[in-house]
Amino acid sequence: MDNSTPYSPEVLVQYLDGELQGSDKATLEKRLTADAQLQEQLEDLFATREAVKIYGMQQQVSSIHRQMMDEMAPPVRSITPVRRILRYSVAAAASIILVVGMFFAYNFYQLSSNRVFNDNYSQYELSDLRGTGTSSTAVEEAYRNKDYKKVTILAAGSNDAQTVFLAGNAYVEQDNFPKAIEAFSHVISLEQSVKGSILKDQAEYDLALAYVRNKDFDQSLELLHKIQNDPAHLYHDKVSNKLIRQVKLLKWR
Repeated sequence: MDNSTPYSPEVLVQYLDGELQGSDKATLEKRLTADAQLQEQLEDLFATREAVKIYGMQQQVSSIHRQMMDEMAPPVRSITPVRRILRYSVAAAASIILVVGMFFAYNFYQLSSNRVFNDNYSQYELSDLRGTGTSSTAVEEAYRNKDYKKVTILAAGSNDAQTVFLAGNAYVEQDNFPKAIEAFSHVISLEQSVKGSILKDQAEYDLALAYVRNKDFDQSLELLHKIQNDPAHLYHDKVSNKLIRQVKLLKWR
């Protein structure tokens, strides 16, 4: 596939159905991590498909309900065409409201902190943090080898922002979100006075998501709003209104 051309809805549907394999799947997933518009297109297709499923279930229920009512109904008096049109219009409007309500209810109850985290978090590659031609530290080697437990052991007590940041990501990979929150918070503290710090921006975004995963929704919302309101923030474009809305829904549940 050519990354320079938009993906067709057919390809995205194949991806949702698990039919896209190999390099095509890998290329699309890489594009999704960098293309917010494509992410929204995929999410819209998913939502549309779920709405169709729900509408189908509602139609089945309506069919059974009509059959029962036909069997139980007394003889029907004739009604005027105007009243018949009005009755059908009210019934159609009620059906639409029911389908929309079921759709939003379905998405509300399917929403979880784990799902929101997984949809928005991307593990950082070491190349994102360090340029080439520089010798690696023991922590970086352990991280590169995915020995996350060793990373956290070696990074214990460190005040090097990059080392602590890697430890935060290592805690995430071990599903230890309280420790990840501590690490990302420490990075932010260490980089607070560094103007335009990439590590600080990365840590703030990851901290907001770690808060979501740990169900600390108020803290997450505070950080997400901060990032969204700062056009210069590295992750400004990543914090969409949809993400904030999802975290609010999780808080209200």
